[in-house]
Amino acid sequence: MSENARFAGQTAIVTGGAGGIGSAVALRLAAEGAAIVIVDRNPEGFDELQAQLHEHTRDYLTLELDPGQWDDAVAMTAMCIDKFGCVDILVNSTGIAKPQPFLELTPENWRAHMNSHLDATFYSMRAVAPEMAKKHYGRIVNMASIAGLMGPIDLAPYGAAKAGIIGLTRAAAFELADVGITINAIAPGPVETPMLTSAWSAEALAERAQHLPIARWATPAEIADVIAFLVLRETSFITGVTLPVDGGSVAAGSYMVEKYRRRKQSQP
Repeated sequence: MSENARFAGQTAIVTGGAGGIGSAVALRLAAEGAAIVIVDRNPEGFDELQAQLHEHTRDYLTLELDPGQWDDAVAMTAMCIDKFGCVDILVNSTGIAKPQPFLELTPENWRAHMNSHLDATFYSMRAVAPEMAKKHYGRIVNMASIAGLMGPIDLAPYGAAKAGIIGLTRAAAFELADVGITINAIAPGPVETPMLTSAWSAEALAERAQHLPIARWATPAEIADVIAFLVLRETSFITGVTLPVDGGSVAAGSYMVEKYRRRKQSQP
């Protein structure tokens, strides 16, 4: 455990926590003293994550549940309360990415994205918020994406779901401010996770970093650091915000085309 232990005495639920950004968040919060509840419908990463968590804490719980199902979101909350007595932090990190050109987009693919991203975020928030309201304290961070701020190619349902999460974050932050709950979202750019590598071809991935002002991918640990900041007690006056963590992509906009051209010209 970190000497600072900024989250000692607090309990955090991390959905989609068995891998990628979610597992990095779980480890980050555990390292600073939080009890952790990891929720994932795919438990393949649980064993590896548990071994890593053992380095920081024995106060954790892994649950094979699907936050995209209301009953599972309710069960997740109940089991967290039963084991740890409270829930102080919720980080929603569930999601899928299944590229499909818009003219070929199937209703099944659309619904799968809406459920995995938007439904799961709403159900988890709705299940947890009443428990937070009882103690007039809570921190919620939702996983949006720059795809919710820009137009992604071949990922219309992904972008639409992430835009929905941004809207949900704003609305819920406004309503729940009176009961001591802050709700924010982050909008990562490309992060070095299996989701990224599955959504792009090897050739596209080789060039992808050069299209960012900071010419590399983010690491899951860097995203976890930002989330850890947003769930601090001290960040009590930040709510309803969507924070891009994208290496400058949104700031650059279409000017990145020229920067990329100059980079290519300067290469030997």
